Amino acid sequence: MKLSITKVAAAGLALSLGLGIAGFGATAASAAVGDWTPNGTPEPYFLYSLDSGAVVPSGTPLTYTTGLVAAPSATDPDQRFADAPSGAESTYIFISPRGKESSIADWATRVDIGFEPGTNRVLQAPASLNRFPSNSFASIKAAGGDYSMGIAYTKNNGVTFVGLGAFAYIHITAGTADWTYEYPTQATTPTDPTDPTGQIAIEAPVAAPVDGALSLSIPTGEKATLGSAALDNTGKSVSTGILPTFQVSDERYATKPGWTVNTSVATFTSGSSTIDPTALAIVPAVKSTSTATGVSVVSALTGAKEAAKFAEAEAGKGTGKTDLSAALTLTAPLGTPAGTYTSTMTVTVVSK
Repeated sequence: MKLSITKVAAAGLALSLGLGIAGFGATAASAAVGDWTPNGTPEPYFLYSLDSGAVVPSGTPLTYTTGLVAAPSATDPDQRFADAPSGAESTYIFISPRGKESSIADWATRVDIGFEPGTNRVLQAPASLNRFPSNSFASIKAAGGDYSMGIAYTKNNGVTFVGLGAFAYIHITAGTADWTYEYPTQATTPTDPTDPTGQIAIEAPVAAPVDGALSLSIPTGEKATLGSAALDNTGKSVSTGILPTFQVSDERYATKPGWTVNTSVATFTSGSSTIDPTALAIVPAVKSTSTATGVSVVSALTGAKEAAKFAEAEAGKGTGKTDLSAALTLTAPLGTPAGTYTSTMTVTVVSK
């Protein structure tokens, strides 16, 4: 199919003479305005051969004299470009350095192609390089390189830029002005998701845990020193203090059997005087510095020569570090001689 240059040049003349124009319909729908490559192009810019009537694929070798027209459709050369922006008074085809499409001062060459009579839209844009003035195109031909070619709208006799219609990237061979163009593709435009949340599966291997040791650590040289004694309202001597922190470490991360801490207290002595260990009240506590979880302590207990439960971790709990302490209160029986009494607390940890 051979496209008629008559419509490209002057549709009104073609209609008045009653010419049959192959490949061009009497009416055509407007191109949808979108976001096209090169990014920022309001419409696509497809080239059609005047000889074959077919769209020109990207990279097709073209010459300086190849007859071409541009349209915003990849299948219909009759489809017209959208209306020019408000205020546009003229329209040009131009060649510019890439990225300078909106700067008239940077255009390398241009041709005023005008609007379809009675409208503010381009009928069909000629796209042959030989349509550009030979004097301004000469430097492009000599240098060759990468450019943009397309349609732009102006006012004030072509001095003021109003807006872009469409353009595509072209490559010109220095010396011969043989050239190719890049077939336009619609860019992906991000849209607001209908569902702003989603899920991504994560899969990671984990090595099997191994059992370490259950151990007890009591600071060397530490002792519980109870404060100054005072008589209560019954006449008994009372003194209080804090048991130094000791630590249970359970590294049995595979089996997690749990554990129990037991304590026993020896008789208090001062010279030949003694106080039974049951005179000592003990209120255990788990310190906040612990890393283990699931450890519980008894609410209170009294000193005894036999081991008594102080704290425990049930099976499946207590792995990690557990720091333990207790509040101590010694209430001496009535008639106990004054003095400094000493005793020892024995602490043991056993596995469940």
